[in-house]
Amino acid sequence: MKELFQQFLGLIFIVLIVANVIFFLNGMHLSNEINKFESQIQLLKKSNADLEKKAYQTESLLYAASMAAKLQFTKKSAPIYLKMYGKN
Repeated sequence: MKELFQQFLGLIFIVLIVANVIFFLNGMHLSNEINKFESQIQLLKKSNADLEKKAYQTESLLYAASMAAKLQFTKKSAPIYLKMYGKN
């Protein structure tokens, strides 16, 4: 009986050691995945900041003025007044 208990206890320890190794290896794999995702997030943040800067430049009046000059929209429009009918 004592030998059976010792064998059973030894088997339990072996199973626990194998489970511990498996959990450790899975943790290392997840750590590598997290590091990969964090580096992708940093790249996306940098790209987002660049796109945000371009959007602000596109919306600015200086950009509109430079594009108007580039497209030769230099003539200023004169206001058009509609004649009110019935009133002189």
